[in-house]
Amino acid sequence: MKRIAVLVLLSVTVCADMITPPHNCSKPSTPSQFATEAERGAFNRQIRTYKRCLSDFVNEQNKEARIYSEAARSAANELNQIGT
Repeated sequence: MKRIAVLVLLSVTVCADMITPPHNCSKPSTPSQFATEAERGAFNRQIRTYKRCLSDFVNEQNKEARIYSEAARSAANELNQIGT
């Protein structure tokens, strides 16, 4: 029975990974030099926005992974309670 539980966990993980979308964060291009401090400031704001976007994406994906993992654990526990 434990083999089946492990299979269920692996199956859910693999299926979830197959449908995971890529992030839609736009990485700013780094200029070779900044003509003004205003350009440097604008670039730094773009970098902060990009980092925040990536961080939000990572947090959302981790949340989704926990949901799938909990569902798999719950199903595995139910399966293990059935007996042979």
